[in-house]
Amino acid sequence: MSDTVKMKLTFWRGDKKPGDTVDVPADEVHRWKGFAEVVDDKKADEAAKTAGEKNPTTGSQPQKAAGK
Repeated sequence: MSDTVKMKLTFWRGDKKPGDTVDVPADEVHRWKGFAEVVDDKKADEAAKTAGEKNPTTGSQPQKAAGK
């Protein structure tokens, strides 16, 4: 397992602009919350999308009222 995590900046930090990626120590990620987002692998992102398509939360059939 890696000791660093790649994060994409959402705010300016020094000479780095939003959208730049930085390597952050794994135990420091919580300090970057709100200032940067963790960069996910594309495979994990695609897997989440396909899982959402296979298990939709809303269907085309209307839901019945509870207790009726």
